[in-house]
Amino acid sequence: MPVRMVEALRAGVVESSHYGNAVVVDGDGRIICSEGDPERISFFRSTSKPLQAIYFIESGIAEKFNLDLKEIAVITSSHTGEKEHINTLKSILKKIGEDETVLKCGVHDPISKEACNEITLSGSKVSILHNNCSGKHLGFIATAKAKGYPIKDYYKSEHNVQVEAEKIILEFGDIRQDDFKRGFDGCGVPVIAAPLKNLAKAYANLCNDDFKEGKYKKSQSYLISAMSMYPEMVGGKGRVDTEIMKHFGSRIIGKIGDEAIFCAGIIGKAMGIAIKIEDGNMRALGPALMNLLLKLNIIDADETKDMMPIFKPVLTNHKGEIIGELRSVF
Repeated sequence: MPVRMVEALRAGVVESSHYGNAVVVDGDGRIICSEGDPERISFFRSTSKPLQAIYFIESGIAEKFNLDLKEIAVITSSHTGEKEHINTLKSILKKIGEDETVLKCGVHDPISKEACNEITLSGSKVSILHNNCSGKHLGFIATAKAKGYPIKDYYKSEHNVQVEAEKIILEFGDIRQDDFKRGFDGCGVPVIAAPLKNLAKAYANLCNDDFKEGKYKKSQSYLISAMSMYPEMVGGKGRVDTEIMKHFGSRIIGKIGDEAIFCAGIIGKAMGIAIKIEDGNMRALGPALMNLLLKLNIIDADETKDMMPIFKPVLTNHKGEIIGELRSVF
């Protein structure tokens, strides 16, 4: 059963509660601690992106197209559409010899309100690069080109790049064929659902140099370096994953996913964390994650002082006045 994880308070009164599940495992899949149901079937959503990036790196895209760490970081991203994100995506397009028309992820306004305002004021238009999954799609396209596959229909479940990327996710998560469901993400590519403990195990293995006797060690190191050194490319200003890695990047890599899923790996400890908020409200992830990191002694209380917008976000009215806060209660 899910447990109450985060409460919203107004004038000290609990106005609403967010229930959820969390699990922490080691590289062998042993549960270190859990809250709620560690078996809860959950879609990876965008938390699959770092695992897909392992497949991309293994396919040789960094060497073939001279992609740097910043570009690899944006390939793992659910970016907010800021200028630096768009410029980096354009750089990847140039290096792989393609233009925006090759992307099949659909168009949406930037997640960043600031980026939306800049587009409106400049009179320019939203492009497909503003889709928060455009980096991942470029990863699939670059991989198809690197491996000599056609790029047509690269996003469909039967395409080689989707089949092969899924195998990597299943391998890292130790997920059996009869233990997962397959659906489609908001950007059109396949996404799998598995027990929450297996999502955590995937991230434990991502941070384990000895996983499969070091089979993916070089790619794991490159990926972790990219995410740790360029956390702003993985999300954007104020995003939970970006802020966590900006402050604790030498210890933690993490990735947020839609419908309030979050996965994190503890670098050098082969420990993985997965959190799923039942009502899908993203605002509960920061407080829940910070509380769990404190309980695990991954961070200490002094380190939370600069993380209050994530740990204990305030609630404001339309005039910008503080009228409440979120707090973790598990």
